[in-house]
Amino acid sequence: MPLLRRSVMKRAGFLAILLLTLPVLAEQPAPALRPDQAPVIDVRSAEEYREGHVRDAVHIPYEQIADRITATVPNRDTRIVLYCRSGRRAEIAEKALRRLGYSHVENKGGLEDMRRAGYVTE
Repeated sequence: MPLLRRSVMKRAGFLAILLLTLPVLAEQPAPALRPDQAPVIDVRSAEEYREGHVRDAVHIPYEQIADRITATVPNRDTRIVLYCRSGRRAEIAEKALRRLGYSHVENKGGLEDMRRAGYVTE
């Protein structure tokens, strides 16, 4: 029994270290973009994001956009592209961003709309 308990504890410790060292995608700033590009923000749920998203999209659920946008896009004059599944949650996020003073916010609709517009998904 003590041997089994030690094995479980070692695995739990390893798992804890692994989880603490993984990057948190949602808290990372938008990747460096060419001047003509805009950060793309996926406002869907974490589960939807894991199932597939636009390459290099930052994941911020629409319910959290007002609290977390400045960590990703501090400049309110930056063009921002939003999408979700159908465009509805992106619309809610767009309104929240406009209330915060972000003036160049685009709701591109859903993930399928993004694919049709030429965005690469993964």
